[in-house]
Amino acid sequence: MADYDFPTDLIALQHAYWQADAEVQRVTDALPPSTDILGGSVSDEQWSELARVRTARMEALEALDRHSWWSEVGDRYAARQSLRKAAREALAGAAS
Repeated sequence: MADYDFPTDLIALQHAYWQADAEVQRVTDALPPSTDILGGSVSDEQWSELARVRTARMEALEALDRHSWWSEVGDRYAARQSLRKAAREALAGAAS
C-alpha cells in the first residue's frame, strides 16, 4: 500500500463517520427483535430517531467522500484503506 499524507480534516471526517455509524448501531441495537418489528412494536419516536441517525451517517459519509483530497489519488481503494489505518492510529495515539 502506498504512503499518503492525509490532511487532518480528512482524518477528522473519517472519525466523524465512525462516530455516526456507531450511533446508528446503538439505535438499531435498542430496537426490538425483527419479528416484533414486523408486528408493529416500534414507536414513531424510535423510527424518527433511526431516520435521524441514518441521515447523520449518510451526511458524514458524503462529507468524507466529497473531500477535495480524493481528486489527487489514483488508487482510491488503497487510499481509503490507508486512511482508515491512519485514523485508527490517530485515535490510538490520542487515547494514550
